[in-house]
Amino acid sequence: MNKIIFSKGVQYMIISALCFTIMQSLIKFMPKFSSFHHVFFRSIVGWILCVLVLSYQHVSLKGKNSKLLIYRGIIGTVSMVSFFYILTKIPFGSAVAFKYLSPIFTAIFAVLILKERIRPLQWFCFFISFIGIILLKGFDTRIAFFDVCIGLIAAVSGGLLYIVIRKIGDDDHPFVILHYFMLISIFASSIAVIPNWITPTLTDWIWFLLIGGIGFIAQLFFTSSVQDPGNQVSFLAVLRYLEVVFALIVGYYFFQETYTLQSFVGIFLIFGGLILSFTLKPK
Repeated sequence: MNKIIFSKGVQYMIISALCFTIMQSLIKFMPKFSSFHHVFFRSIVGWILCVLVLSYQHVSLKGKNSKLLIYRGIIGTVSMVSFFYILTKIPFGSAVAFKYLSPIFTAIFAVLILKERIRPLQWFCFFISFIGIILLKGFDTRIAFFDVCIGLIAAVSGGLLYIVIRKIGDDDHPFVILHYFMLISIFASSIAVIPNWITPTLTDWIWFLLIGGIGFIAQLFFTSSVQDPGNQVSFLAVLRYLEVVFALIVGYYFFQETYTLQSFVGIFLIFGGLILSFTLKPK
């Protein structure tokens, strides 16, 4: 059981979730920059790191599956941009709820495209974890239809992301996959950043380097986790729910945030769904 639970892919996804939480927490200290500015500068830092590492290892930037690599970059960018859009248009809790619909779509795509076998009880576990997210973050039903559509685009593209990476497999180096994603993200985010340009100070650049570095590590472990064939891709997607729990811990200790009984019930459901998923997923 320990070998199954703590497989390489599972460990990588947990580390990725923790790093994403730290990165998002650091962004709170730079409120004068928009979400698109953070995407732009973070992607630049990540892209430079990719190029340096690949050049040092003498690995081609082009990769072997250029078409899938481009798809990964485009889908990842669509997911990120659409999520940032709803983040600025609807209540934060509802935006997060849309984001964490993506593991459900991952499971659906995994069955249809990857031919994974998901037990009915596993679907129930995924549902339990998602209900936990709703209890933690809430959901406002008074949201415009257009915003709901954008939220669903964020969820569907986020779910499809796992499938594309798994299809790429280990044919391409994780840094090559990130190179494509970061480069496409730079061009996409620049459309919103350039007309509203803010010149960073020296202190801002230090923060951007820190955020970009941690974000790069988070993306690297995320990609490596999904590339590992030792676990169902649908199960790895649900592990991203741990980001919410990590965020609650960081918020409590560093931002003096408080939580209600409903919050703790939500945490219990998230972990309950994850633990049951561990025991039920096919070996």
